[in-house]
Amino acid sequence: MPITLPDEGLFLHLGAHRTGTGSFQEFLSSNADAFADLGVNLAVANRDGQAPSTLRLRLPDARHFRKGLLEERAALRDEALTEARVNLRARSIISEENIPGSFNAIFADAPYRAARERMAFLASALSRPVRRILFVTRSYETFFPSAYRKRCEFRKIAPFSEYAPRFMEATRGWADLVEDIAAAFSPGEILVARYEDRPTHEALLHALLPETTQMRFAPLERRFNVSATDAACRAMQAAFETNPKLSPREIRAIIHAHADDRSGPPVAEFSERDRAALRDRYTRDLDRIAKIPGVTFLGT
Repeated sequence: MPITLPDEGLFLHLGAHRTGTGSFQEFLSSNADAFADLGVNLAVANRDGQAPSTLRLRLPDARHFRKGLLEERAALRDEALTEARVNLRARSIISEENIPGSFNAIFADAPYRAARERMAFLASALSRPVRRILFVTRSYETFFPSAYRKRCEFRKIAPFSEYAPRFMEATRGWADLVEDIAAAFSPGEILVARYEDRPTHEALLHALLPETTQMRFAPLERRFNVSATDAACRAMQAAFETNPKLSPREIRAIIHAHADDRSGPPVAEFSERDRAALRDRYTRDLDRIAKIPGVTFLGT
């Protein structure tokens, strides 16, 4: 039976951070041969897996837009798109969680504040239409602690109690970000999945690119980008006290050494009152997202 090719165009997976993006990217990259058989180019920023990254974007931050420092970033953008063959192939899957904003954008008073500008900056360089976009949300009362725990791997940071008020007062959320996605890319469809529903890699892929149901894809043999335990987070922070420049290998060694250690209190946890408020905020944002034209929720 002949294979039905997808429409020409782009199919984007934009994260978000801390929603299983790394493992999904490893799933995509580890099945590169199947995508080649389907005539689909992979442009994947696979930072946490074993398969190599094929996309290395460096988009402008808020300060670049504010100061008009875009020429260098435009050159870097165009170079990355050329290396990943995005404008040279009829069909591409792009998977990069940093397109709306870098990991640090989570910790701003207005999370992902430059998302619309960043995404429009990328969209202006794309030569093919964006057919479909996949975005995964996560309830704020678990998303923010997960982001904090990940930040423990980068450098010495303040206790979670100093971050919590900023998270509670954040002036932007998922609904704002999905509105930015729609405005920047004008896609044919935006697919939104809830992290709490734990959709499988295959389910996410089939939603993003229905033609992949014709193909056979190998599942991952192990988990990727697994969160560090509380004990590992405490150990990393203690290590940063004496060595502020721990290498990635040293960080991985600490995480591995404490993988089974469940001792001690959580390093990142909201009060029950704040958790309830964040769950309510999440519910309101999901309701707002459902009213955005072109949005489809997976599994509903």
